[in-house]
Amino acid sequence: MQITYLGHAGFLIETPEALLVTDPWLSPQGAFDSAWFQYPCNHHLGPILQEKLRSSQKPVFIYISHEHRDHFDPEFLKTLPLNKITFLVPHFERPALRQELAKLQPAGLVASFHKQAIPIPGGTVKLFLDDSGLNRDSAILFKTNGHAFLNLNDCKLYDQVSAIRGENGPISVLACQFSGATYHPTCYEYGIDEYERISRQKLIGKFETVARAIDEVQPKVYLPSAGPACFLDPTLLHLNFEAVNIFPRAPQFLEYLRGRLECKSLLLPDIAPGDIVDVATENVQACGEERVQEETFESYIRSYAGRYRDYFADRQPQYSEEQVGALLQHLRAELQHKLSVFSLHERIRVPMYFGFTDSNRQLLRINFPAKAVEPVDGIAESDYYSLKAPSWQIARVLDHAMTWEEFALTLRMRLNRKPDVYQTLIQGFLLMEPEDMNWFCARILEIEQRGKRVIIEAEGTRYSIDRFCPHQGADLTQGWLAEGKLWTCPRHGWQFALDKEGRCLTSTGTINAVCLEND
Repeated sequence: MQITYLGHAGFLIETPEALLVTDPWLSPQGAFDSAWFQYPCNHHLGPILQEKLRSSQKPVFIYISHEHRDHFDPEFLKTLPLNKITFLVPHFERPALRQELAKLQPAGLVASFHKQAIPIPGGTVKLFLDDSGLNRDSAILFKTNGHAFLNLNDCKLYDQVSAIRGENGPISVLACQFSGATYHPTCYEYGIDEYERISRQKLIGKFETVARAIDEVQPKVYLPSAGPACFLDPTLLHLNFEAVNIFPRAPQFLEYLRGRLECKSLLLPDIAPGDIVDVATENVQACGEERVQEETFESYIRSYAGRYRDYFADRQPQYSEEQVGALLQHLRAELQHKLSVFSLHERIRVPMYFGFTDSNRQLLRINFPAKAVEPVDGIAESDYYSLKAPSWQIARVLDHAMTWEEFALTLRMRLNRKPDVYQTLIQGFLLMEPEDMNWFCARILEIEQRGKRVIIEAEGTRYSIDRFCPHQGADLTQGWLAEGKLWTCPRHGWQFALDKEGRCLTSTGTINAVCLEND
């Protein structure tokens, strides 16, 4: 098995019998309305991969892990020889990914359920799904000729990696995300000290979570992938150069691993797009043309951004006040529609405000218990959640050019919340499409109604806790103890104070911890 790194979460896997491509993101327009771009730049690999697939006499398979545009790149996929390609995709509750791929009219489309084995020439593919509502993602395990490649990409199934290895045997190569890829704290109105404190906490939390997964999987090779992206829009360019944020680059993470991992023989290459890994020999060929050193990073990014200066100058429409007023009414109708199908609306006690960053027009205030959206002149409460974004960016959502989740990942919004406490239901209301609201709410209720309990030990004391995290249902038996008797969720790092009845310190909620008498 030979693995060529395509950049970000993309890989080309070659065996004597077949070609398997994972998450090829190669379009020069980036992703999320050109908010994210590939780092390092991998656009030169597009024609090479196109020709490789056209000329291949072997069966060709392309795996798409989920519908985020830094993994699912329909514009690039349209340039491929679709009449000889079979897509492998997860069978999520939301059918959007399957439907969009079917429109491309490929030679085949196989939608796999969790842990379902898919035979392909010379090997077997198995997908592992995380379909928890707020997260729709998957991982892939490819086994061939005595070797196995587990690619977790963005998928946070860290609580399952031990079982994956136990059920499927040794893993030769592991690839997974190590950097952040979200809008918190990036888009929140924090002072610099608080911003850096939260960023540092999340960065170290992610590093430790992935290190624990590597220890569990025990691969021979670890490939850092699936991020970070870079940001070339002039309004986002500063994110690349912040002293501390949630977007660390691979050298920082690899340095952490070298000091942290139990297995010192693990191969930890800092791969670049175009590099090739021979799995049998564990040899890495440094073929990548775009190899960036830390000392040249800033000049590289500024040069990269310079190529898009005219593109960004020409793309942002300017709306008149009359058009902004009409857009505000359109937004009000959309939010009212989302609210009308949000069955858990009464649980949200704080109002949410929407507005535009480029207009002084009224805000929209969402009263969740009353299921009402009304225009107001300002924020009256001390406890609230607020969101502002450019009017043209909101228009893209309302015109169905992008989903609400894709909008959030543009990072072009500004958020505030008082108190500063994460609320799953507010996030769900913001990110979900109206047609997904009921399923999301049902999923929340299903997690709450799970009655399983487990016993854990912390500093010599045994506790009985809920087995599943109230956030997105991760298995807490795979969690770990942090300083101060804090039980840590293995997926998203939520922490629960065992000596305070399992109260969540990351958000609201509890794991109902009960201290048991020692034997």
